[in-house]
Parts: sequence; structure tokens; C-alpha cells
Amino acid sequence: MNSNYSLRQRARFAGLLYFLSTLAGGFGLSYVRSKVIVAGDAAATAANIMSSEFLFRAAVVSNLLSQVLLFFFALALYQLFKEVNRVLARVLLASAMLTVGIAVVNALNNFGALLVLSGADYLKAFTPEQLSAMAMIFIRLNNSVGQGLIEIFWTPLYISFGLLVLKSRFLPKILGVLLIIMGVGFAINVYTKFLIPQFYPLMLTRLAMSLGALGGIPTILWLLIMGAREQQPEQKVNHV
Repeated sequence: MNSNYSLRQRARFAGLLYFLSTLAGGFGLSYVRSKVIVAGDAAATAANIMSSEFLFRAAVVSNLLSQVLLFFFALALYQLFKEVNRVLARVLLASAMLTVGIAVVNALNNFGALLVLSGADYLKAFTPEQLSAMAMIFIRLNNSVGQGLIEIFWTPLYISFGLLVLKSRFLPKILGVLLIIMGVGFAINVYTKFLIPQFYPLMLTRLAMSLGALGGIPTILWLLIMGAREQQPEQKVNHV
């Protein structure tokens, strides 16, 4: 009974971390994309940053907080699934750690935009139009190529997560299927984003985000509310 209770509580704790990470990251990403970036207009984008600098900084910090929570979420999942399949659990953990590392470095682009718009004396060599253009470059790097580099490792993360769910006996198998579909969707989005960028804004990103919601939201809710089923796997699988 104690071990079953522990398993359920660990799953719920992982779900809480997953929920908070998604919430923090969603705020940071959606604020910058909906309230800051004005497509094709560097001056308007720069004006949006400076008129609501605190909220922009809050969005950046929210993204960083999301990565910290993702770090601990991955550790919680590893503890939950390591007896199901150690290889897949390690793939999941390594993918999450690489995602966190790239995301933290990618945040430098947003701080770079703040730097060039700071009005420091050494920036007076540039015209306001040039500074706005440089800020736009940093913002676009963060939200296009930088985000794509992060999503590269979302694919092995969610596919390994889905396979672990399928192999385990304490989460519904349908969640595993949805997580695998989610990982495949991100793979298609990322490689198309780099190879055929003209398709990126209109179609494939929306598809990837829809598949992400399809797999992520039910998994978050199940872990957070239901935890794990009370039965343990009957035997340890693939103890490598």
C-alpha cells in the first residue's frame, strides 16, 4: 500500500511540475508573440518592448522559470519510469536536459534586444532605426531559429515519454499514443521550419501546437488529478 501510494504521489508531483512549467512557458511565449512582435515592423516592435519593459522582462523570466520546472519535471519522470525501461528513461532525461540548456541560452537573445534598446552611451553610434532593427533580429532569433533548436529535443523527449507510458501499467496507453503523435508533430515542424521556412508561420507550427495540446493537456490533467494507477508493473522490463 505504501509503495502504491508513493507511486501515485510521485506521478501527481510530476504532473504539478508539468502543469506549472507549461503555464509559465505559455505565458512567456504567448506574450512576446502576441503583444511584442509586429511582423515586418522593427520600430513598432521596439516601441512595444520599451512601453511595457517590465512585462517583457516578466515574460523572459517566466520562460526561464519554465525551464527550471522542466528540469525537475524530467527528474521526477525519470524516477517514475526508470524501472519500466532504463534506456528510454535516460533518453527522456537527456532530451529534457538539452532542451533546458538550449532554452536558457536562447533567452540571451531577448536580453540582447533589451540591451540594444537600453539607451546606453556607447549605442549612440547607431541611429534609432538601426537599434530597432538589431532588437528585431534578437527577438526573431529567439522566437524562430532559437525556438526551433529547442524543439529538436522535444521530439525524443515526447516519443520516449509516450513509449514509457505504453510499456508501463500505471498510466492509460492512449496517453502514450498521443505523446508519440505529439513528438512526431514537433519533428515535422522543426525540420520544415529549417528546410522550407516559408511554410513555417502558416501551417505546420499550428499543426504542431495542436498536436502538442492533444498530447500534453490530457497527460498533464491525468498526472495532476489521477496520478498513477495503484498497480505496479508486474515485472521490470529491459533493465539495461
